[in-house]
Amino acid sequence: MRQVVLTCVFFWALAGTAFAGETLTSVKNAKTVRCGVSTGIPGFSERNAEGVWSGLDVDFCRAVAAALGEDTRVSYKPLPMLARFPALMSGEIDILARNASWTLRREATLGIVFTGPLAYSTQGILVGAQSGIHDIPDLDGKAICVVRDSTQDVSINFWALRQGLHIDKRDFDSDEQARQGFFEGACQGYASDALLLASLRVVAPGGKDAYVIIKDDHTMDSLSPAVRQGDNEWRQLVEAVWASLLLAEEFGLNQASFRPDAPASPAREVFVHKSDILAKTFGIEPGWAARAVAAVGNYGEMFRRNLGADSPLGLEPGPNRLWSQGGLMIPPDF
Repeated sequence: MRQVVLTCVFFWALAGTAFAGETLTSVKNAKTVRCGVSTGIPGFSERNAEGVWSGLDVDFCRAVAAALGEDTRVSYKPLPMLARFPALMSGEIDILARNASWTLRREATLGIVFTGPLAYSTQGILVGAQSGIHDIPDLDGKAICVVRDSTQDVSINFWALRQGLHIDKRDFDSDEQARQGFFEGACQGYASDALLLASLRVVAPGGKDAYVIIKDDHTMDSLSPAVRQGDNEWRQLVEAVWASLLLAEEFGLNQASFRPDAPASPAREVFVHKSDILAKTFGIEPGWAARAVAAVGNYGEMFRRNLGADSPLGLEPGPNRLWSQGGLMIPPDF
């Protein structure tokens, strides 16, 4: 793990000089957004038998590409967990959209910046449905598989201190190894974000009903795309696309609102007018926010299609609702 950190620091120093201010120009010239995604997490980023990618993270990269222009495409780079930040810092990808938790330590030490939460998730532990574990106190004395130095690693320590538990942590160097350790019986639970655990249950050995998720409502992770520090133009554009997907939902606009045959509406006119004021600043063609929403829908549509009621996961939005609906999603205005 120390070698991984040193490698990341090296790539940070490299990125600070070689890539500062160049990403947007490079993407526009190549007409391609290089997007780092997972190697396969249902609802977030996975590839079907025909090679087509889908998921919440995938949709976000599609929205960024659409904002740049209708002829801009996305190139997806599947990344193991340990490779995600080095790939971003070295310039191998333009956006990391791989369900990474937003932390101040990562921004301060890795030279990256997170661009806005795509999902909020409580911390959780996946256990067998027949394990006899029903709540956090039942974890006392149990072995838990966790990725070393991850946000879940820290959260387990917090759980133990708060409730006076002894938890036997089994540390692994990657998410893939920790999952395998759990399924092979190395521990009684596997710690990760609850949303990711819900995705894992869909494809877990024995089927979804063979497992339950123990949640801790005192912890919350913000899962966000990230870009390199030092390129403000690119960062601002990616943040603006994130905000536009939420603002479209707030304006009552959806994917159908931007079809060529959609009737005009005051909400759409205001949305397009306010967003187009920024087009010159970003150096892209007007209509960028409308193109983003037309490509993937508003944020609520994205969540529902990939993680919510219209997906195999069937998850409630919970904190992923707009602030006006009791959630935590608060976009800045244009």
